[in-house]
Amino acid sequence: MPPSSAASSLRTESGRVLATDARWLAHFWERGRGWLARKPDPNLALGVPLTEGERLHSIGMRFSLDIAYCDSEGSVLAVCTLAPARVAPPVPRAVVAWELLAGQLAGLSLGERLRCD
Repeated sequence: MPPSSAASSLRTESGRVLATDARWLAHFWERGRGWLARKPDPNLALGVPLTEGERLHSIGMRFSLDIAYCDSEGSVLAVCTLAPARVAPPVPRAVVAWELLAGQLAGLSLGERLRCD
């Protein structure tokens, strides 16, 4: 489910565009930076690959994030809003988490499929 380039968009299978700039954070340093030192950008989505039981955090963040946890098929397993300086619980079977600014995932339903174009 990783985007093929930094210019990919993240959308639901029904065509709703969630972000016009979807970036896959595959390397350690990219993951470490994440949203840190970035300005809030409603067009940006960061894809974080997950291992079993892995947790995401917002330590050092100045703003809240919406997170969509997806399985290997892109189906949404859980959606949460993570306030600054918090740790999210792990989501079983999640292999990727898409991080967007808080409010960007409003109306997203469990079971919907996300894809990158």
